[in-house]
Amino acid sequence: MAGLAALLSFGSDRNSTDTLTALSRALAPRGSEEARGVCGSAKLLIRAAMPIVHRLDVTTLIVDGIVELSTLAHRYAERGPLGLVGGADPYTLIMADPDGLVLARNGDGPPLYYARSRGAVLVASEPTALLAAGVPARPDPETVARFLAVGSCDEGAATFFDGIRRVLPHQVVEISAGHTDGWLVRAHPPVRHRGHPVTGRMALLGAVGEGRLGVLLGPGLPGAAVLGTALSERAEPRGLPVYSVNFPGLPADSSAYASALLGPLPDSSVRHRALPFFADEIDVDGFLTDVGEPMPDLSSYLAWAVARATGGEVDALLGAGGWSGPVGHLPRLADRVASRYGVALRFPYRDLETTDEALRAELRGLAERTLPPVSLRAAGAAPAAATLEPPLREIMLRLRAETISALLYPRHGGTDHDGLAVMQHLPTANEADVARLWRRYLLERWLTTVLAPYERVPDVPASRPAPGPVVIAAAGQDWTTHAVVTEPIAAGDRIADKFAWYVAEFAHGADKHARQALRRPWHLLVAAKPVAVAQGLSRAIWEIEPGSYARALVRLAGPAVGLADPWSMQVALDHGGTTRLGLAVLCARLGRRAWSERIAGPLVRSVCPPREQACPPAHLAVVPPPRDADRVAEQIVAALRKTLPDDVYAMLAGCAVVGAGDGGMRLLGWSQPGEPPAGLLERLCERNPFGQGDERTPLVLALAAPRRVAQSTGRKGAKASARRR
Repeated sequence: MAGLAALLSFGSDRNSTDTLTALSRALAPRGSEEARGVCGSAKLLIRAAMPIVHRLDVTTLIVDGIVELSTLAHRYAERGPLGLVGGADPYTLIMADPDGLVLARNGDGPPLYYARSRGAVLVASEPTALLAAGVPARPDPETVARFLAVGSCDEGAATFFDGIRRVLPHQVVEISAGHTDGWLVRAHPPVRHRGHPVTGRMALLGAVGEGRLGVLLGPGLPGAAVLGTALSERAEPRGLPVYSVNFPGLPADSSAYASALLGPLPDSSVRHRALPFFADEIDVDGFLTDVGEPMPDLSSYLAWAVARATGGEVDALLGAGGWSGPVGHLPRLADRVASRYGVALRFPYRDLETTDEALRAELRGLAERTLPPVSLRAAGAAPAAATLEPPLREIMLRLRAETISALLYPRHGGTDHDGLAVMQHLPTANEADVARLWRRYLLERWLTTVLAPYERVPDVPASRPAPGPVVIAAAGQDWTTHAVVTEPIAAGDRIADKFAWYVAEFAHGADKHARQALRRPWHLLVAAKPVAVAQGLSRAIWEIEPGSYARALVRLAGPAVGLADPWSMQVALDHGGTTRLGLAVLCARLGRRAWSERIAGPLVRSVCPPREQACPPAHLAVVPPPRDADRVAEQIVAALRKTLPDDVYAMLAGCAVVGAGDGGMRLLGWSQPGEPPAGLLERLCERNPFGQGDERTPLVLALAAPRRVAQSTGRKGAKASARRR
């Protein structure tokens, strides 16, 4: 498939050159060479193995597909732009004349997209090329909503990109100078295709085509008819290549069905290859990068993956896709696969009315004539046929963490509570809800993988450097806080020994001022959340079943007490009890925030909801307060005795396990003689020295700054100057 592009603009040559270069780079997968042409205000570009720009009288033309130029020119001279579509061969073209551009797509010709940008009109074979050339990257809300609701896409001119339109099959689009907005875009209605309806047999025979053919094994009667037609029409010397998809470790086992269907066939007639796909290695991002926009079902991904794996073995892959579900996206899938991997995906059922009983009878007869009776019975057995269907439910279970992250922190819309509820009961959820979850996951990955790089907005970094020392005045003394970066904390870590090691490393590598400060009283502050994670207390949200009481409290005043989701509220109820938390929520509802915090207590207030930028597992889990925090503080102090120099350890004034955040400081654990200095600790944690993201700084050392000594400005031995009265 070639890559076509055009620019219609009165811009300067430099801007036009830069725009065409950006279009060319984005279309590089569609061809290694490029050619350009100019006609009036229009500039054309084509990328292909052997690109050609055609010039006919006063017009300039670039084509992707099979077309007879003399016939095309004759029809154009007689009928104008509408004469550019017609005939049986599929093609797509861009024609430039003194008035502007004409875009035409005949039949199943390769896709073509256009958009306005800064007073110009840009055209390209792929929408991401338009984004690369400067078209604003925004999702189209209506297309996204329709896709999530029913899986429909590529049915009309709208795309997933706001402002980017698609040329429909058999459609002509004229772009010429307008009177008010610079350029006038006129999209003609698609020309009705005249001819006799295509039968199932003719559709299958037409899909066999030329070149090295392979079959993507499909379930049931549709898959059997595809296989039988290919076997009867193409006798390959080494056998017909037949591919099936297998998911090792998942309940669905395609190998049994493939053996039952292909076993009765002669050994020389087929070469079966079962391609393994592991559920936790699905390359969704690579798939979306290639196809440019989301697609509604897992079958599309599998067709892409099989074609990628078989590139070089076959020229075309014949499959039963399009028998059920949306079909509008299939030409786009075929175009992207052919342009990148050289494999033509063919879907003979796409344009047929598959619910017609006459079609089913025709396919049944075709299968009976081309396959052995044993194979036909295997294809008709519902349980066996079902083994070839993609095991979407099991795959979503394997992708549970990624899916829940997309539902909790979506780039499109708010938190998808309905989707999260489905994830919690995924084994028993109905097929429609599971399919919607897959579409939602694909949409979020598309927004991140495809759209985000063109938004030209810097992403939040995956991690941030530890903050530098901060000086805080408290208790009549200046204190310097030093945050210590650690490796991520995981369940089962020996937290006391690990933290003691990091503190000792800080002490040994400290600068002169910090070494001096460590020989004066100092405090160690330990964040409560990583301690709870190490104790194995964090609970993934799919493991929490919120009750009706928790959901009611969230609706009543959840955000006012820092528990805006039902999972966190349920964990808080487990720790604080229904009466305590109910009273706290009621006080918060009445605006008595201080009463609410006092009634809830530090343990309930230390329940940490999931947060997008938190270190795993806290980004998808509720983290309650640590268990026996006083004992944890004592264990850390005991470990410090073994790792710190004696003079440094002797000046340790205390170790505090604290929760810090928007709700203030909560002292949960303390070790060292005497009462904890609550006022000092609250002042030190006022701005949350541990950080609000994934800084990985669970330890903060608070070092007393040296006292300032007034220095004399007089000469040595001179009398002190008299004070001014």
